[in-house]
Amino acid sequence: MTAGNRLLRIGRALLRCAYWLAALAAFVCLCNYVIDARMRISRQPACQWQSVPVPDDRPYSARWCKLTKDTVLTRLYDHSGTQLLAERTYPQLGTPFVAWAPDRLWYDTYPDDSFIALPPSLIDRLRASLP
Repeated sequence: MTAGNRLLRIGRALLRCAYWLAALAAFVCLCNYVIDARMRISRQPACQWQSVPVPDDRPYSARWCKLTKDTVLTRLYDHSGTQLLAERTYPQLGTPFVAWAPDRLWYDTYPDDSFIALPPSLIDRLRASLP
């Protein structure tokens, strides 16, 4: 066996490992999404929705609710409140604080705050169209 053949076999083995790792990562992400979606669907009917006050003439509206004692669902809608543009589920033990900034809707999470960019990205819009 020549050194070139050996390197070729090692390269192919590494490529197969990379494919399997990518498939495993995709499977874990899919499982996480399914668990999160199932929680949103099953707990959403009991939600007590709270509106986020809009400070100016923004073309958006936002609401949040506590799905469980430690999970919050925040949603961003168009100005009419009919089309869902983005949503986030995040852990929060106390009362959530959601506020507007010039270019984002931010919400407090521990240890750092998170946000939904305004206008929402294409990924946010695609995720919002999924169950």
